[in-house]
Amino acid sequence: MPWDMRPVDTDFLDSAPYRCVQQAVVHTPPDRLFDAIAGDPAGWGDWFPGFDHSGHWLTEDPTGPGSRRAVRMAGLRYEETILAWIPGERFAFRVDRAVVPLAHALAEDYRIAPHPSGSTLEWTFAMEPRLVLRPTARFFDPVFGRLIKRLAANLDRHLVA
Repeated sequence: MPWDMRPVDTDFLDSAPYRCVQQAVVHTPPDRLFDAIAGDPAGWGDWFPGFDHSGHWLTEDPTGPGSRRAVRMAGLRYEETILAWIPGERFAFRVDRAVVPLAHALAEDYRIAPHPSGSTLEWTFAMEPRLVLRPTARFFDPVFGRLIKRLAANLDRHLVA
């Protein structure tokens, strides 16, 4: 049975009880990186560890703030609403529904900036964890640090090849 999360806006990305911000360089121009992140949700299966290719939009074009999508990570389905859509610069979303009750609220922000060798990708993971996860939240930082490195390497292989 799906678990509904509390709807949040972009302010939550700065005020969440748990926040992890990680950066990596991806060797592709900002517009191309944005297209990979904000484009077809099925494409996340090509580069985001744990995602499959079943992702799809739940709303019709044009896509942007307010659009909804469904994705599957580690076999678990999530429904999300896009919060920010600035081509070449920013893509953010909140999770509206998940099959496991890990958080009361959860959002992610992908900010892209030019870099001499392509783009800098800044990823913010923000959540209000449920009571069961609160004691372990501090252990997420090193895990997310490794994840962003792997994600960037996967994007490099996917976009530069």
